[in-house]
Amino acid sequence: VIVRLADRREFEAEIVGSDPNTDVALLKIKAENLTPAALGDSDAARVGEWVLAIGNPLGETLTFTVTSGIVSAKGRGRLNLPNSGSGYGIQDFIQTDAAINPGNSGGPLMNTRGEVIGINSAIASATGFNVGYGFAIPINLVRHVMDQLITKGSVSRAALRVSINEVSPNDAAYVGLKKIRGVKIEAFTTDDSPAQKAGLRPGDIILSIDGKEVDHVGQLQQVIGFRNPGDMVTVEVARKAGERKTYRVRLASLDEAPQAALADARNNRSNDAAEGGKSFEELGIRVEPISSQDAEQMNLDASDRGLLVTGVTPGGPAWRLLRPSGDIIVAVEDKPVHTERDLRRALAEPGPGGVVSLSVVRPTTSGMNPRVVRIKLAE
Repeated sequence: VIVRLADRREFEAEIVGSDPNTDVALLKIKAENLTPAALGDSDAARVGEWVLAIGNPLGETLTFTVTSGIVSAKGRGRLNLPNSGSGYGIQDFIQTDAAINPGNSGGPLMNTRGEVIGINSAIASATGFNVGYGFAIPINLVRHVMDQLITKGSVSRAALRVSINEVSPNDAAYVGLKKIRGVKIEAFTTDDSPAQKAGLRPGDIILSIDGKEVDHVGQLQQVIGFRNPGDMVTVEVARKAGERKTYRVRLASLDEAPQAALADARNNRSNDAAEGGKSFEELGIRVEPISSQDAEQMNLDASDRGLLVTGVTPGGPAWRLLRPSGDIIVAVEDKPVHTERDLRRALAEPGPGGVVSLSVVRPTTSGMNPRVVRIKLAE
């Protein structure tokens, strides 16, 4: 790796360490007369404040270019961008409309006090060039990585061993939250998940860790990820009808089992519906029992043989939440459903306009993808 400075000096860099999960690497050069940039506090950055982006857009052509813009948003995650890290990466980007183009990656995002609040990392663009959506890694996250790379040469992380998702309005209503916040547990990633052992359940909404509120997935990943395996943390969760519980969880190592953030169940859903099945207007879906032949083809365990969703009504309660010809409803309010009669009986309790909790699995090439879906029944 060669580092070229603004005064045209070049140095061969030592790679102290790298962390693919955050897309951050630490380099070291032996140079004189360098003035370090001050590192700011990315948590204190506010949406709407002015920022400067520095980098080398388009490579050799436009080296050391400065562009200006504002902080457009914070806490952006799961962007599905080609260069936004691994599938299990910690993504908690600062979004900015400062012009960022290929070659800007690695350059600083600075506030008006000259403090670095982020490292430019990715853009969202159909053409590959700036269209006003740039993303920077928060400097507070970079600090965690940097400190570990300096002291240990690598990054070790802790995990709850859960798959997680953002909280929807239906989730918030189901657990009695006045504000839509927190992180939903979809499933446990291993049989020995410390979260499961401590008493947490799929569908729980994590509200805080050690008394610190968590509002979104990226924030929870940071709070947990940069603790040490073996640490004890206090996890506050919300459950049905306003129930609140607090658990002590001993964290496991992320290296052994990733703490995964699932793609949002409301996105990337097919609109195609298969024919057949019994209609449930309160959910806006059609379902049918899974035949023995289908169960064998999908390699389903007995616990996964619920009701196959065969159709979803456009604009209905389950629209963009459930996907036909793949999603399988295995339980409602923690009660297994194997027949249409089971489902009808399970939907009677919340009644019209109520929010119901469904346990759903979807067969994939890598196994079953479980999640918890909250749906507000039609009135």
